[in-house]
Amino acid sequence: MSFVPRSQATPLNLRQIEVFHAIMITGSLSEAGRMLCVSQPAVSRVLATAESRLKFLLFERVRGRLQPTPEARRLFSEVEPIISGVAHFNTVARSLAEGDEGKLCIVSSPSYSEWLMPRAIERFRARHPDVHISYRPMPFDALLPHMLLGRADLCISSMAPPPSANLVAKEIGQGNIMCAIPRRHPLASTEVITAAMLREQTLISYGSDTPFGQLTSRFLETADLSPHIEIRSTPEAMAMVRQGVGVALIESFGYTASLSDTMVLRPIAPALAHQIYQIHSRSNPLSNLGKGFLATLKNVLERELPENTPAERIAA
Repeated sequence: MSFVPRSQATPLNLRQIEVFHAIMITGSLSEAGRMLCVSQPAVSRVLATAESRLKFLLFERVRGRLQPTPEARRLFSEVEPIISGVAHFNTVARSLAEGDEGKLCIVSSPSYSEWLMPRAIERFRARHPDVHISYRPMPFDALLPHMLLGRADLCISSMAPPPSANLVAKEIGQGNIMCAIPRRHPLASTEVITAAMLREQTLISYGSDTPFGQLTSRFLETADLSPHIEIRSTPEAMAMVRQGVGVALIESFGYTASLSDTMVLRPIAPALAHQIYQIHSRSNPLSNLGKGFLATLKNVLERELPENTPAERIAA
């Protein structure tokens, strides 16, 4: 007598497994349809296809009711982790869509680490307390390699990357160069500072190899001046002004109201404005979390400026 091999079963897809689970839970086709928000005929068709693929019955009708076969009971013991996994997957996907959980890695120019970034992070965390945020300020010459290596999701920078870089940059707001002066300094009562007024002062400003240094050099050249003390970031300049070392040309977001006891911030003439950029990898579009953080940052730029700073901040 020749041996006739049994035909092999075809794997079920997720929808067929879902329908099988619903029938096992509810005990009827109609209730399974209500559970899945589909019609009873649709459930019947999926069940018939599933049984055809498996090459055995999952349910038998006994006195008008569906009775699970021993094979169905065996499969039911395996299906619960699958359904739970799908439910968890959908919960995570919904949370990511709503920006309620996840991780966000952000870097920025140091000048924004004193007020702008902390305020934006505070506002964002108030709305999304379960999001883990990693934030690190770093100089511009380190920002771009950090982004290109994929170590951050988003960069907030005072300078755009070169067009050749595999990065996308967009203007999101505007900052200004201003003059920080010790409160008891003779220039503290002056409303607007010109380059000529700084001739006899100990001048603190950015190095010429920094983005802000290249910007402030235009202002200083009008009076044939150069810094006596060069710094690379705004926090360093603010620390020296607090100690009365001299006056400093700084990016105005480095000033906070907490410094008002020791210094004042004055506009300069002619004014020096600069753009604030968002930067992200061209190959990795911003996540919903990243977009949500940018929306919060723009709102801070538009509505929550620190004291003594110009109001024209937000880019179109």
